[in-house]
Amino acid sequence: MVHFGQDLVKIRKAYGHKSAKSFYEMLAKKGLECNYQYFVKIEKGSAFPSSVIVNQIAKCLKTKDANALILSFCRNQFSSFDYLFKESNQEEEKLEEVISKANQGQRYLSVMQINALAQTKSHYFLFLILTLSRSALDIRELKTYSIKKSVVNDLIKAEIAFEQDGLIYARSTEFRFPKEESETISKAYGKFDDWDMEFGKNFKFQNLVNKMMIRRISPRYLSLIKNQIDSISDIVRLSDESDNRYNNEVLHLHISLNRGQLPG
Repeated sequence: MVHFGQDLVKIRKAYGHKSAKSFYEMLAKKGLECNYQYFVKIEKGSAFPSSVIVNQIAKCLKTKDANALILSFCRNQFSSFDYLFKESNQEEEKLEEVISKANQGQRYLSVMQINALAQTKSHYFLFLILTLSRSALDIRELKTYSIKKSVVNDLIKAEIAFEQDGLIYARSTEFRFPKEESETISKAYGKFDDWDMEFGKNFKFQNLVNKMMIRRISPRYLSLIKNQIDSISDIVRLSDESDNRYNNEVLHLHISLNRGQLPG
């Protein structure tokens, strides 16, 4: 099972996990049911995983990676018939080229990249579209959303995106925003907050819930209310399938809870 372990390590590194520990923790959160020691043995090729374990790992991966992992498992299981489970070398080389350009691990945006996004609303919206996209975007498709090629070029120059064969990819699907440590970043975040409010309307999202309430409450209920809001946010954050083909809906959730004092 050495080859399967090697393929698993390749996938792990492609997802930006330098250590088996961090990759295992990610998989465990998504449903992998084996201990860390056993997982390490699988990577090293000293343990032979069951189809159940392989299936659990595959469900945590993107479709192409899941398919590659299952094919690797089948090649090892049925070594005498491994020719049945060969992948196209051309497709593999193309996938490796894209993966090498796209760092799938978490990356903090630099000040230069934040400034690039803060240029216009189109820059910021293109960034959101790319990081939410399940596949590469055709440049021609972006024109229907009034996003100019110059905006695409700005994000490529800032190393937020890259272009290949007329398709646009995000360099990472897990960009993270750094803390507000300068006035420049604070001003940019102010713009992003305003543009976030416009995102759903700009792309004609259907309004599902619209509630507003101003009322007096007992302070002892405040922590309960905040916990319930956090629970809603967690549900939305965890409501995607491991197979991106089934994540057909995009939700735009904005919750603002404010407290204060009024006379009377």
